[in-house]
Amino acid sequence: MSEARIAYLVKTFPRLSETFILNEILGLERMGLRLHIYALRRPGAEAVHPKVAEVKAPVTYLPGLGLRSRPLDAARLVRHHAGLALGSAERYRDGLRVFRSRSGRRAKDFLQAGYLAGEIRRRGYTHLHAHFANLPASVAEVASRMSGVPYSFTAHAKDIYLTPAEELRRKMDHARFVMTCTGYNERHLRGLGAETPVHLAYHGVDVSLFNSSEENLAGEGGRPLILSVGRFCEKKGFPTLIEACRLLRERGREFECRIVGYGPMEGELRRRIAEAGLNGVVTLPGQMRQTELAGIYRTARMFVLPCQVNEDGDRDGIPNVLLEAMASRLPVVSTAISGITELIEPGVNGMLARERDAESLAGAMDLLLGEAELGRKLGRRGRETVLSRFEMEASARRVYGILTGQSAATDGKRRAEVMDARA
Repeated sequence: MSEARIAYLVKTFPRLSETFILNEILGLERMGLRLHIYALRRPGAEAVHPKVAEVKAPVTYLPGLGLRSRPLDAARLVRHHAGLALGSAERYRDGLRVFRSRSGRRAKDFLQAGYLAGEIRRRGYTHLHAHFANLPASVAEVASRMSGVPYSFTAHAKDIYLTPAEELRRKMDHARFVMTCTGYNERHLRGLGAETPVHLAYHGVDVSLFNSSEENLAGEGGRPLILSVGRFCEKKGFPTLIEACRLLRERGREFECRIVGYGPMEGELRRRIAEAGLNGVVTLPGQMRQTELAGIYRTARMFVLPCQVNEDGDRDGIPNVLLEAMASRLPVVSTAISGITELIEPGVNGMLARERDAESLAGAMDLLLGEAELGRKLGRRGRETVLSRFEMEASARRVYGILTGQSAATDGKRRAEVMDARA
């Protein structure tokens, strides 16, 4: 059992699209780490992953001021801030100075940071860790300054590339360490010039949930199923997938494509499907829990996710759905951007198409539709990749070692392995 007592800050908990955080929490708890989850806001009415019920850590939602605030929130905020200011005026002023230096600052963020600082001091937590380099890390940085409790954060994707470099570097400078989920991100963060250690910790997947026999990969009769999963936003590249499906139909291929998810682009995607004459061929069945998806993976012929880099720099790291599909022995097709090349080796455990190139994507999909044995081979190797490098318990052990200070001896070796894999 570790003596470390960790305050764990997230934006929303639980959140269905952030199963990787849930898996990490469960893995750390199984290793004996004592956590207390703090969330900046409560979840909406979206579905909840069944494994949320297994979390032992208490969850505290930080109060704020606004229409949804509770009657006693203002009093609680005032009490915590007054206690901090009276206990150490110098630390309190330091936190206020850092807050004022931020771009896009909001009074609510400062109030929540002060409440969090009071909480972690009062409860005796030894470390504060935030998920995401944007708002959660901003609140954690101010709370750390006010409380004197060291902090760290995990940086993922959008939060890295849409945060101003100067602000991101300052957060890194004052953090004890930073974690990130791809070697691509690790190199980018190290290139910002901060002296803070940056640790690579890949997300892990529950391989026991995603496991199908090879016999299922051909589907259950009828048209072969092409599956894709993700939030309906620009960086997922779903318009390219729809256009690739149109090209496949022109070539005479029979198939069904399901794009599972939700998000702001849903209306546009439906319009593109209709304009391409693909109603009934390409469908959007909506949002699904991970357990529901596991069953669909077992009936699909392939998994396709044509990720792209947006004009504003936003991009994916290694999408967890690629790990899930590969763990299910599904042959996967994606694009050679960001950390995806750390997961997929073309022709060995998956296929990579050119970014924003429907012809290239359709060619890879066409090949898998026509060569069942190739799909089976890629699927087998894909699951082997996940088992060897992206399994949930191994990921949790890595994060546990970093949070408890037990990982420094292996970091140099791990960085060398990542660079060798990229060579």
